[in-house]
Amino acid sequence: MLLHGSGGSERSLAGFGQRVAGGRACLFVRGRVPWEGGHAFFRRNPDRSLDQADLAARCADFCDLLRRLAASEGRPPLLVGFSNGAVMAAAAILDAPALSSGAVLLRPLSPRPREPFPALDGYPVLLLGGASDARRHPSDTPILAERLRQAGARVTARVLPVGHDLDEAGEDARLTRDWLEARD
Repeated sequence: MLLHGSGGSERSLAGFGQRVAGGRACLFVRGRVPWEGGHAFFRRNPDRSLDQADLAARCADFCDLLRRLAASEGRPPLLVGFSNGAVMAAAAILDAPALSSGAVLLRPLSPRPREPFPALDGYPVLLLGGASDARRHPSDTPILAERLRQAGARVTARVLPVGHDLDEAGEDARLTRDWLEARD
């Protein structure tokens, strides 16, 4: 299940999904918040900080979608989120880790920087940050990776020599594809 960034749509990650899926089915989800000419999964405050109340409410709705999907498919999906979608995926992991089978978080940010994380015993997650990301602090990915590790998740994390944009045909795609293949 692929979740786009702010201002995107369900088509935003289609090329990336095709490059990394390796024959797996892809489900592209569109956020429900109109944002910057597209959509987002939750609102941000004017200073670009997370609107925690909106994130919590929309995460509950997203977890309901994950429950329905797991019931119809017989297994929970793997989440792949970029930017705003990565924050939503991370929030879903923290709220209900059993509703997904793992996650790829591209340009992530902790959805709950001041709250403790639940036990994530063995939950597989790949985090890919950008060293020159203008929307994230350079320490965001390593801090989130460490907090996930402390909660028991199996974390692979890299900070790439890129900005915020997704490198669909380069390292982002290669590392994601390699990580997915190693899980099979």
